[in-house]
Amino acid sequence: MSAGIVDIATAKPGRTVDNDHFAAIGLTDEWIRRRSGIAARSWLPDETPLAEVAAEACAPIVTRMDDPSSIGALVVVSTSVRQRVPGVAQKVAELAGLGPSVLAFDMNAACCGFVYGLVTGLSLCAAGQARSVLVCSVEAMSRLVDRNDRQTACIFADGSAAVLVEDRAEFAGFRQIAGCDGSQEALMRETDAGGIHLDGMQVYDRAVRRMAESAQYLFDHGSAPTVLVGHQANGRILEQVREFTAHLGVPFVNRIENSGNTSSASIPLAFAEELNAGSLPAAGRLGAVAYGAGEAWGGVSVDYRVPHPAP
Repeated sequence: MSAGIVDIATAKPGRTVDNDHFAAIGLTDEWIRRRSGIAARSWLPDETPLAEVAAEACAPIVTRMDDPSSIGALVVVSTSVRQRVPGVAQKVAELAGLGPSVLAFDMNAACCGFVYGLVTGLSLCAAGQARSVLVCSVEAMSRLVDRNDRQTACIFADGSAAVLVEDRAEFAGFRQIAGCDGSQEALMRETDAGGIHLDGMQVYDRAVRRMAESAQYLFDHGSAPTVLVGHQANGRILEQVREFTAHLGVPFVNRIENSGNTSSASIPLAFAEELNAGSLPAAGRLGAVAYGAGEAWGGVSVDYRVPHPAP
């Protein structure tokens, strides 16, 4: 059995924050663009529940389905959900119009979360445990950073995206690679005082290497991707990964300029933007690679067939 992506939808309901906002903490538009490649990002209102944002991404997919009851599982991926009990996935399932028989659970693998969640959803379908699975990433990273921190305040952003995966005879088998190293947990972590600590140079070097290595693996094993989408961490990281993977001969997506770093949601948001812009064909093979706190890294190559623009 072979599973692939058959639908995608996004939600970015917050306000747009451009670089001029950060003049109050001594940052200029030119400095931010040069260091991160970011010109604008979305921030959610502090009072907006993340379950509502995730459901906004999931609901159009559910509505478009002939038989929503075929969704056997919902994986909600997030780094920024503060609520521990109950999990957010069950509320997302209710708000998105899924039935009570769905397997719904939360997942956190930081910026690599979408890759981990997608592998989980594909595996459930491929094993015959679900006819289709909804994988949704939702983030409010602006709530985690210290907004006066010159290093991180301008980088992180908010948003949600969901993909539907299902088994189809025409899809080639998916391929995945993943790894982790808990000894490197200090590289990226939430501090006791609030905010996020980044060891900038080490994170830069390791992110580039891990994502480039993951991309190479996907091309060396199984059907080769027709497009690569890396975690939208930082413009300089993305361009370095693009350079290291140029010999693979496929487009490498960089959509960070007007989105910022949305952690686990960045890959599906960037992929949806490319589809919506007509920059990618409606059918192909996605290679998604990511690196995040933990540390965790990985990649997945998967067939997709999305016959309509992503709303």
